[in-house]
Amino acid sequence: MASPRPDPPPRRAPARLVRELAPFVLLVCACGAAVREPPASPAPPPSPAAVTSAEPAAPDTLTPFDTIAARAASVAPGMHEAARKDAAADAVDLVKADTRDTCVRVAFAASAPVTAKLVDHAGNVLAASESPGTEGVLGAHGPVCVRKGDVVRAVADAAGVHVRWVAWESP
Repeated sequence: MASPRPDPPPRRAPARLVRELAPFVLLVCACGAAVREPPASPAPPPSPAAVTSAEPAAPDTLTPFDTIAARAASVAPGMHEAARKDAAADAVDLVKADTRDTCVRVAFAASAPVTAKLVDHAGNVLAASESPGTEGVLGAHGPVCVRKGDVVRAVADAAGVHVRWVAWESP
């Protein structure tokens, strides 16, 4: 005599269906909630160092700071603005690495052709423009870095020339 066939196991389709649909339902709810929330306003960018000037008045022919700073996306991607300085041919401190090592890139605009340089506190040249010009970028082939406690100074070699400097610093 043949043994009776055992009853098939009970169907668990509803449990399986719930297990498969639960993540989908949660995803749909999350997406719906994200769509209904108002977009968060971005945090205001940190304000750059105050614009300082070694001379009382800059010539009107100089490129405005905002025009120089607008090049940040192509000149210094991923960096934040650290300084805007307005000076004659004298050396001007752009960035001080007080708490950590830092890397910078610097753009400049001058009233006459100059050879621009970035130097450290000892006067060692960190970067220099390839040829005299009225505008340019220092550290264009890679950022210029200094150690904690050092400073990055900008120097233009021509006397009586007015230069605007904008520096971007690594975060």
